[in-house]
Amino acid sequence: MSPILVYLLKAALYSGLLFAYYCLALRNQRQHRWNRAYLLVLTAASLLLPLVRIPLPGDAAASSAILRYTAAAFEVNGSAAGSVNSSWQWLWIAYALVAAALLARFGYAIWQLSSLIRGGRRQASSHYQLILHPSVSSPFSFFRYIFWNPSTEPLSAEGRHMLQHEQAHIRKGHSWDTLFMETVTALCWINPFFHLVKKELSIVHEFEADEVPAGNGQTAAYAENLLRQALHAPSARLLIHHFSQPPVKRRIMMLTRHSQTRYAAIRKLMALPLAAGILFATSCTQQDPAAPAATETPAPQAVQLKAAAGDEVFTFVELPPSFPGGDEALIKYLSNNLKYPQEAVDKNVTGTVFIQFVVDKDGSLRDMKPVGKVIGYGLEEEAIRVMKGMPKWRPGRQNDKNVNVMFNLPIRYTLQD
Repeated sequence: MSPILVYLLKAALYSGLLFAYYCLALRNQRQHRWNRAYLLVLTAASLLLPLVRIPLPGDAAASSAILRYTAAAFEVNGSAAGSVNSSWQWLWIAYALVAAALLARFGYAIWQLSSLIRGGRRQASSHYQLILHPSVSSPFSFFRYIFWNPSTEPLSAEGRHMLQHEQAHIRKGHSWDTLFMETVTALCWINPFFHLVKKELSIVHEFEADEVPAGNGQTAAYAENLLRQALHAPSARLLIHHFSQPPVKRRIMMLTRHSQTRYAAIRKLMALPLAAGILFATSCTQQDPAAPAATETPAPQAVQLKAAAGDEVFTFVELPPSFPGGDEALIKYLSNNLKYPQEAVDKNVTGTVFIQFVVDKDGSLRDMKPVGKVIGYGLEEEAIRVMKGMPKWRPGRQNDKNVNVMFNLPIRYTLQD
């Protein structure tokens, strides 16, 4: 499976589980700052957690033992069957085209707002700029700009409520959240939960901004003004916060809701073990099942085995053997000689092959054999074929003498989608 597809599926899983918890425990609670932070962290965590890998206890010891005299894994890339490869390519092209269209729509919306700023009449204030333009049907804000219809009197009771509401959007930096979510939903448009998060975050922004003009006993008057404005509300534009942003019913209900609810702290704290559990369940890694079983090797003493011919074969020496020219030369040799077996390509077979061999005192290689899980389909045979044609290695040394040393070479076969 394509790594990008795996990433998108994991991101959808994380965002779905975390958003489900929000709907069950946090939604419609009068803790708007917390809910806003949770939705933003939910989105960022869903993008980052698929990249996290947590090694399970015990992996480090096994890995250090097996890699003591093991070359770095060499990866052989092959191409999958033509029809499958072509299908995946077209799917990714279609995905990229949709993402590009959404980003273009995003850019067009910003251009529209900039045109509105250039064409409007400005009234500067210490914390914002009021843009007066006749095409503005309902007040809205974007960063430090408040867009206003010239026929609406800012000093009237309704005008003060609307102006305070838009000023709250500016002070709290809601436009940054909106830009972030628009970018995420454009690039990860296939994830439905990101779109739900964006919609919910926009409503939470309204809840936060409503608290300012509704304070000091103005709740009833503000709710009446909000309902009156909603009857003439335009459709919500991209990127901006309309004063009459729907759903009005939820906003009015939130104004009359008690600020403190039972178990509010527990509702917040339960999100932490949920995120930790999701991370642990989906990000833990284990040792490659194709790797041969490893045993602890005492160091720094030399460890040796008795071969059938009576020669000593060491598994730990003062100076390990190496390919002539070092790792770069080994990688170049394998790149020029290893071929992906056609049978494995046809069967879509991938995996890591471990070849164990002995580097003799004179640098020649012998006793080559696969260890660990056998994958088949010609992968092991191809690796051994290439190794038999290798030049002599630099032999390992112990007590200033060349000795026989056992070595492992991992070769990872992967198919490109």
